Amino acid sequence: MTDKRSKVDLSGQSGIDFSKLFYETMDKKRHLVSNLYLDTATLVWNGNPYQGKENISKFYETLPVSSTDIRSVDAQPILDEYVQGQTTVLVSVSGIVKFAGRSSTLYSESFLLTAQQGSSGNVWKIVSDCFRFHETLS
Repeated sequence: MTDKRSKVDLSGQSGIDFSKLFYETMDKKRHLVSNLYLDTATLVWNGNPYQGKENISKFYETLPVSSTDIRSVDAQPILDEYVQGQTTVLVSVSGIVKFAGRSSTLYSESFLLTAQQGSSGNVWKIVSDCFRFHETLS
């Protein structure tokens, strides 16, 4: 039971920490955002797919400057039997994003993260990412 509890706790804190890092990088250091993705990652942005870190990087370069306000983060571990024991977390984020020249828009984004060995220990890398704008009902 404690092992399961520790995985839940780890995923919750990791989800919050990763979300802060991702949106700070997206808003202030856009040229580095692709470093958060695996080489083989997939991004689906409002239904438009981008495969591979290089294509994801090219897409992000086309976006206007942004400012993101995270409103909620939910994270949960993926069971070991589904990921061959690889530490994997599903992170769901919602908030408000403002791109230069556009009005603020509600959004949600889901990340599937996996722990990878980095130079200073394990780091989270994005396996898949799905971003959606939300339309407000009038």
